[in-house]
Amino acid sequence: MITVGDIYAKLNQFAPFGLAMEWDNSGLLIGSADLPADGVTLALDATPAVIKEAEKRGDKLIITHHPIIFEPLKAVQADSVVYRCIQNGISVISAHTNLDVARCGVNDALAAALGLKECREFEVTQKEYYRKIVVFVPWQDAAKVKTAMAAAGAGALGNYSGCAFSMDGLGEFLPEEGSSPVIGKVGVPERVKETRIEMIVPPDRVSAVVKAMKEAHPYEMPAYDLFQDEAAEAAASLGRVGVLPQPMQPQEFAAMVKESLRVGGLKYVPGNRPVRTVAICGGSGADLISLAKAKGADALVTGDTKHHLLLLAEECGVTLVDSGHFATEAVVLSPLKVWLEAQFPQGRFTIAESSRDPAYYL
Repeated sequence: MITVGDIYAKLNQFAPFGLAMEWDNSGLLIGSADLPADGVTLALDATPAVIKEAEKRGDKLIITHHPIIFEPLKAVQADSVVYRCIQNGISVISAHTNLDVARCGVNDALAAALGLKECREFEVTQKEYYRKIVVFVPWQDAAKVKTAMAAAGAGALGNYSGCAFSMDGLGEFLPEEGSSPVIGKVGVPERVKETRIEMIVPPDRVSAVVKAMKEAHPYEMPAYDLFQDEAAEAAASLGRVGVLPQPMQPQEFAAMVKESLRVGGLKYVPGNRPVRTVAICGGSGADLISLAKAKGADALVTGDTKHHLLLLAEECGVTLVDSGHFATEAVVLSPLKVWLEAQFPQGRFTIAESSRDPAYYL
């Protein structure tokens, strides 16, 4: 049986909940970790229609982007979505701003949908130092342990992966009473030819890398160290800045966005130059128009644009394409579903058909 806790733990790897902004309310909002979750519905919002769809399938977990509980609740009415989920034993996990900033999250999915390359940070929301893991392994097992740590995310920085430093030496230890040494005997001092492996680790992959190392290491109690590495930083960024394969005129670019995101309509302000470098922010990010200009972007794609920001875009000469809140975020549901299916082959994951843009276009 797959539990809600199992799903939450994997989601925490995909989009660490610690990356959520202070004002946000992401996490397990209804239910408990030990409840079943063999059938899971994915949606942008836990609307009455989405909940009804989950009920019909017998799904006991809904994963949403927008929190089902955001403002403090003063009452839970019988016709509310919160009441209905509780009444039907449906748990809800909401991954909001943590999914916005996560690698392969909302904004990376939006960048991929628009064909952007060479993506970099847009608005940095927080920075955290990398860690360095140093582990001592019998030389014959060094390659296996290093490969396991790399697969869990160690040794990756920029366009490089699997980076490591290795050095051979002698390890010394005395197996005490009660130990079960792989090498040596209890009560007899031992000297073993070992390899020291050093690898950097992104802050959100530390637990996974340590777990992978311990599983691959032959010793019952591996010797390892973790250090903060101030030479490398990991930045959480709201939005991305990327490059189109070829420059496009503003109207042509806006039409491409409409087609790529399959929206019924959009509004845009044409800039004063062709579009090649594009800033994106799924959901509501039009207030970043000045930052987009400062980052050298020719265009900004987002949603929920207010009138004064349309005027500001016109003044800045940056093409602003408002393709709606829903369309700029719903792109994450499909890659998230694929990722979850890979983690839980025995599970059932369904994107709700009723998870749709509430707006109609003439």
